[in-house]
Amino acid sequence: MPRAKVVEKSPLFLKAVIEGAYPSLVNSLRRVLIAELPAMAIDSVVVVNNTSVMYDEMLAHRLGLIPLTTPLEALPPIEDCESGLADPSECTVRLTLQVTAEGEVTVYSGDLVSERPDVAPVYKDIPIVKLVKGQNITVEAYAKLGRARDHAKWQAALASYYYYPKVEVRDEKCREKCREVCKDLEDPLECTFNKAWTCKDLCGDGLAVEWDRYKYVFWVESFGNYDIETALREALRILKKKFTVFAESLSQRAAALQQTA
Repeated sequence: MPRAKVVEKSPLFLKAVIEGAYPSLVNSLRRVLIAELPAMAIDSVVVVNNTSVMYDEMLAHRLGLIPLTTPLEALPPIEDCESGLADPSECTVRLTLQVTAEGEVTVYSGDLVSERPDVAPVYKDIPIVKLVKGQNITVEAYAKLGRARDHAKWQAALASYYYYPKVEVRDEKCREKCREVCKDLEDPLECTFNKAWTCKDLCGDGLAVEWDRYKYVFWVESFGNYDIETALREALRILKKKFTVFAESLSQRAAALQQTA
């Protein structure tokens, strides 16, 4: 039975040790976190007026890459938005940006005004463009629910893992040689697999480095669209649904083969 132990956690970051799981399962969770999580992002922009030095296309591109808060509990499931089962208006949010410079000014993500307070820029200090006196930007932007598998602007999290290293110090002189690389050679969370192999190059036979095939250090970081617990909960929901659909497809295929036999 797979087990997980949290070793570090904050609202937007989590590191855990996973034990007793196949690499394929851990990698499936990583891929879902990177590419399948739903997030709001600006997908289309109507430029009403733009007298800045920035082209309309570049302005739209920058707006699309601004991470937006995504209240999943108040939005339809991503599957319903993609299939058309949900009302399109429930999957889309309108934002406006209107700035006229009275002097030199920087337009920030915080200047975007959303029709829904719960869907807004995560960070208010992302610079969009600089204006000088008299220049104006007036745009209407439409954010929709999407996934990073379609475009990176919908990516809500990063995730990765590495095998749990096992280090055996055979020569105490290695501790001093590797102090700048790993303060504690026998702490797998401090001395990661890559660092351990760097020490191995320095120490030679004085250090033995192995890895546990079914034990991993797994970490995930949210971009702020929602907290880390929401990201993991949604990732596990999506992964469970994929397993269910796969099992049902196998059952239907097996039934079809029996009928033709």
